[in-house]
Amino acid sequence: MNMTRSSIFLIAVWLGAGMFLMGCSAESSPPPAPNHTQEDHLFAQFMEKNLGTDWYGVYLQKHKVGYLKSTAACETGPHGTLYKIQLSGTVQILSDAEIDEIKIESIATFSALPPFSLVLYADRMIHKDDFSEVKIMRISEGYQAEITQGKDTQSRFMGAFDYTLKDYTAVQRWITRNPDAGADIEYPNIVLETLTLEANTSRIMGIHESLTAGVKTIFYDVLTTDAHGLDVKEVFGADGRAYRIVLGGLFECRLEPQALATKIDKTIDLFFRNTVFIDRPLGDSKTVTLLNLSLDNTSGTLLGNAPGQSVTQNRADGSMGVLLNSKGGPNVNATEEEIQKNLAATLDIPANHPTVIGLAQHAVDGADTISEKVSRLVEFVERYIEDDYTANPMTLMDIIEKKKGDCSEHAKLFTAMARALGIPCRTVGGLVYLGDDDQAFGLHAWNEVVMGGVWVPVDPTWGQTALDATHIRFPVEISKEWQVMAAIPEMKMAVLHVEHKK
Repeated sequence: MNMTRSSIFLIAVWLGAGMFLMGCSAESSPPPAPNHTQEDHLFAQFMEKNLGTDWYGVYLQKHKVGYLKSTAACETGPHGTLYKIQLSGTVQILSDAEIDEIKIESIATFSALPPFSLVLYADRMIHKDDFSEVKIMRISEGYQAEITQGKDTQSRFMGAFDYTLKDYTAVQRWITRNPDAGADIEYPNIVLETLTLEANTSRIMGIHESLTAGVKTIFYDVLTTDAHGLDVKEVFGADGRAYRIVLGGLFECRLEPQALATKIDKTIDLFFRNTVFIDRPLGDSKTVTLLNLSLDNTSGTLLGNAPGQSVTQNRADGSMGVLLNSKGGPNVNATEEEIQKNLAATLDIPANHPTVIGLAQHAVDGADTISEKVSRLVEFVERYIEDDYTANPMTLMDIIEKKKGDCSEHAKLFTAMARALGIPCRTVGGLVYLGDDDQAFGLHAWNEVVMGGVWVPVDPTWGQTALDATHIRFPVEISKEWQVMAAIPEMKMAVLHVEHKK
């Protein structure tokens, strides 16, 4: 399971569309605006004060894996005078003995005159020869989105909406007004996955003082939950400057001098670091029908019941018991909200794309029931994608074209094709047994579909329509999933009981 690329995609989306990192040295001054209201005049002063550049180190499980550069400037060009906020950076992970590098960039420009409306927003990622970009442009009728994934580019009219630089900087400006602990603020935010405008809520979780360069400084601890369900914890100075950003407990961005921010640690082997060794071999994982494990309290309490997975606490020592059963139970009912969410086409899962629809229909040709269609999809995806842990295509269009990847690519393609056929489907992550040679569990991704009103797990990477009992499923809520991932390097696991097919 390549958790890094999907995680970095969310980082790029969140940092680019939901956060304004500000420097402290002006690069240029905004134009005079004699017609400003008092509020607009104060806002222009706020922006002028906070033009400049900041650098952030990016950490994964406490190891520095990359950096970000954030710049705010006021520029004059063909479209008039604009405020331009640009975020760029790189993340490096060691993947199968080779460095896997992803470059990200977000650019947002706004008119420098009231009401400071959005002019252009672009979010792009580059991974090897793969390229992904979402560009939102102001046109006469409203806004137009241009979505590029690999060699495929599509346009979508978003309509007219009101989104300004005041919305973009809402939290930072709020902090400068010294809000009390417990106070919250609601503000509009562009959700790139759905190309919609939705409300974010940020809350002051605490206020504390600390010394910064020998000067006593007030800091605000802020919690924001975004449209993905990702919990983002930030520490702001009283001037609205972001000093620390923690995403889901897994990734952390720290404000640092440029020389320190750009000094990346020795590249870590993500696969090895996220491997959990056990005390005895299990034999052939495909024949395991029941498995009872003991997990440490920290990791175990983050897990929950899932299809074929029960989690209980041991009252004696506080450890957590995880019972995995390939024969079913407990069943997990799908809510109507979950069904609708997991039928939807998004930028990451373009289930309504003609190529995806055509591929899905071809894969299930002749199948009548949902069960038959799911089985055909599992078989098709297993054959379609060649296992390659160095290919790592970034978007679904790249996956379809290259036909190579790991479990993440199998799961993403399966999700898109199932939704294209009207079958509610989601990608889930967790740990699976890697075999007796390793005697360990490692990261993996598979799928869950709705059949008969309940979630049913399948694994298209391994061609399983009925999962073996070595799949430990993480929570589907992204913040909880990332918290489990953050805890994996310290996870303790022991085998209590195992049963095989007779």
